[in-house]
Amino acid sequence: MDKFRNRLYLNMFFGTIGIVLIGVGALKYQVVMDDFEGYIIAYTGFLFTTGYINYLEKKAGISNKIIWIKAGISIALFLIISFTLHILSF
Repeated sequence: MDKFRNRLYLNMFFGTIGIVLIGVGALKYQVVMDDFEGYIIAYTGFLFTTGYINYLEKKAGISNKIIWIKAGISIALFLIISFTLHILSF
């Protein structure tokens, strides 16, 4: 059972990194193309996907505490990466 939990948390980690990279890619696309509709569509899809992954994590038996910690870390990571890309683009 412990091996199952470790694998579950590892998959959760990589899923979070993937979601953050998709969000950063959408942000970069918006900056390069200056496309407001594409920006709205990309972030709406990003929010729906994040909500669905949170639902699946709850169904998998991950505690709410860990889900909130993961959400906080992913938001902070997204903000740091997007701010860094914004600074480097000038």
